[in-house]
Amino acid sequence: MFKCYDLVDGRVRRCPDGQLGIIQVYSNPTDEEKLYLVEQCGIDEHTLNSALDDDEISRVEYEQNHVAVIMKRPREIQLENMMAFRVFSLGAFLFKDRIIVVQAEASSLFEHGKTPLRGNSIPGVLLRLLYHATQHFLQHLRLIRNISDEIEKKIEYAVTNKSMVNVFSFQKSLIYYESATRANLLLLGRLRDDCRRIGFQEEELEFLEDIAIENKQCDNLARIYTEILTGMTDARRTIASNNLSNIMKLLAIINIVFMPLTVITGLGGMSEFTMMTEGLWWPHAYAGLVVVMAVVSLVTYLLVRDIGTPRNRRKR
Repeated sequence: MFKCYDLVDGRVRRCPDGQLGIIQVYSNPTDEEKLYLVEQCGIDEHTLNSALDDDEISRVEYEQNHVAVIMKRPREIQLENMMAFRVFSLGAFLFKDRIIVVQAEASSLFEHGKTPLRGNSIPGVLLRLLYHATQHFLQHLRLIRNISDEIEKKIEYAVTNKSMVNVFSFQKSLIYYESATRANLLLLGRLRDDCRRIGFQEEELEFLEDIAIENKQCDNLARIYTEILTGMTDARRTIASNNLSNIMKLLAIINIVFMPLTVITGLGGMSEFTMMTEGLWWPHAYAGLVVVMAVVSLVTYLLVRDIGTPRNRRKR
């Protein structure tokens, strides 16, 4: 899919059909479009394939007639799987008169707010791409935080593994995000070092510094949320182990209480018991047997209920 954009009063505008702008975007390019980019535009085939490879790292490469930049962006959230957050690579190729953007799937590349952003030159468009990617990471991290807060409220009383599966999915996503934001942070440092070679203006250098600060915030948030989810997972294991211990303790107490009752009911069901209580009316005899069983069970329970309970709690 091919789209063209232009800068109009500081805003990115879609070009009319048939008109070429300074921003040319190829989403999931066809073989014909790849051939055009390689042969007509002079883009290195390996670098072009890197722009479409999710596993490529962020970097800058200098070619004879353009600068190639590979960066990381978050994927659009799929409604059918709100727990999956992934990243993909994007290639930006800066020529003197245009910038060609290549991505594996169609996605929103620029902010569409009313306030125009800084960066009105071709190198400035690259900064807009990085800025939008950073904002996209921040939005997804906030969403992960909100959803994980909801999971944390339910996880203590959860009886299924669904909540834990969601936590593991978030941990996997945060690993991707932390790796991507760290790679973009290194890319921003390289762009800052080579600012003159790329052609950034003074105000664009300030814009670059602001993007680097926000990208650093993304990296910190991803690391913090990873540690929180790891702690939540450990806490869930502790809670589950404690609940299981309490259940096993209760079952042990019930078993111990009924053991002497089993012996008594066994004796009461034998013919010898009838011979022993021959002089008593049978309702009285069996009522006495029930009373004895109740007393024995109560005494047994009082003896074993404090098993495993700390002494300070017994005193209370």
